[in-house]
Amino acid sequence: MIEPQEYKKLIAQESLHWGGVEKDPENPQIWHDPDLFDIFFGKEYHRLLDRASSGGPRILDLGCGEGRLSIELAARGMDVTGIDLSEERIRRATAMARSAMLGVQPRFVSGDLNTIALPANSFDCVVAHDSLHHILHLERLCNEVEKALKPGGSFLIMDYVGMGIVRKLLAGALYGILPTYQPYRKKWRLRSRLGAFLATEKQKRHNLQDASGALHHDSPFEEISQGSIIKEIRRSFRINELETYCPFWFYLAAKIRLPAGWKRSFARTLRACDDLIVKSRLAQGAYVWIAAQKPTTH
Repeated sequence: MIEPQEYKKLIAQESLHWGGVEKDPENPQIWHDPDLFDIFFGKEYHRLLDRASSGGPRILDLGCGEGRLSIELAARGMDVTGIDLSEERIRRATAMARSAMLGVQPRFVSGDLNTIALPANSFDCVVAHDSLHHILHLERLCNEVEKALKPGGSFLIMDYVGMGIVRKLLAGALYGILPTYQPYRKKWRLRSRLGAFLATEKQKRHNLQDASGALHHDSPFEEISQGSIIKEIRRSFRINELETYCPFWFYLAAKIRLPAGWKRSFARTLRACDDLIVKSRLAQGAYVWIAAQKPTTH
């Protein structure tokens, strides 16, 4: 059990980190590149949009970040509330929604999903895109979501559930060897972060008390619940659909340095390799898509 003062310090660090995240030319992330995001996650993301729209109209977006998903749902006429830990990201999301000149404006509020109390029977659909693996008290949050959904309401999840140590070791080795946007001399300096990169959920939780090297240097709750997502959703909801995807190559796609004209075709090849790995059952995907439902009766 983490002490309240330590939790307060770590959650403040988490909020500060996500409020300051910007595109880094030396360490590009796949979600900052619309082309790569569409190749690796576009199919699942658009399914999330379609299912949430059909499950609305009142939708809650957990960990809304800078508001992309909430804004796209509002553009489809949905009544959307987005919640995020970072007040800075909420400010950006609000500004972005206003500039989009939507007919129905989403509401954005800051809040800690580990401790938040949600209103009962208030939403037709709850969505979580890449947020649950950051939630320390995931069981509590799932209980709140179950309470907040109307009977028969949908809980839609698109999230990271982890690569496992073997794939992480291989990904780290390839990142170190292959030409990337990060210079080799800087990559060598990153070796001290290898422990946090390889740490399991259990190791991260064990080391929360002393904020040890098992935690991400900027985001202490990174991957803190990656291995628990499916179990916790199954405990509180009826799962109607579950599939995993992108087991490996998504991690390196944005980081490998290539001629600009090769980027899209190379990324499509890597996504095809990821699909083959899952189809051949060599490994489950590092990401999961879940469509769950609150029972109409208990």
